[in-house]
Amino acid sequence: MTTPPLSYFDDVHTHGSAGPGVLTSITPDELLRGDYGRAWYSVGIHPWHTADEISPGTWEKLEKLASDPRVAAIGEAGLDALRGGEPAVQEEIFLRQAALAESVGKPLIIHCVRRYGRLMELHRSFAPRQPWMVHGFTGKPQLARQLLAEGIEISFGERANPASVAVVPAESRHFETDMSSLPIEEIRKKLKV
Repeated sequence: MTTPPLSYFDDVHTHGSAGPGVLTSITPDELLRGDYGRAWYSVGIHPWHTADEISPGTWEKLEKLASDPRVAAIGEAGLDALRGGEPAVQEEIFLRQAALAESVGKPLIIHCVRRYGRLMELHRSFAPRQPWMVHGFTGKPQLARQLLAEGIEISFGERANPASVAVVPAESRHFETDMSSLPIEEIRKKLKV
């Protein structure tokens, strides 16, 4: 069984709904529901959950789920300057998930808040073969261009800056509902895509 690329998904990041064209984000403690091809998941340890030590059992669950063919991506992993554990701890947990993404051959979905410079440095030094994608991007076009120059893909939700959406080429651009009540079609319409 093969896992589809991020470009397969109409909604590349959501919490809750599941379906053939939807990538649902879960934690290692959640269960995969639905058959292969009818439900797809990303699984990871969010930076908000890095203030406490991650147990060996959580890592074991994450590694087991990562190999399931219904898991199309690892994450959301990330760096957050406003919430979660200390920066060094967040980076350690983030890089462990990046290494897992490489070992299972799946993309990494990234939550990033006010740490984009460091994210780009880590991408440069890690040199991943698998795609990295920042989800929920609301930044300016200049930052979008910098991420693209590093080889990082971008996903946009309902609060995205339309000027940033416009500078991202289709092959690096994705859309998501995340926690929005708007359907993905409405988000695309709002962003004029």
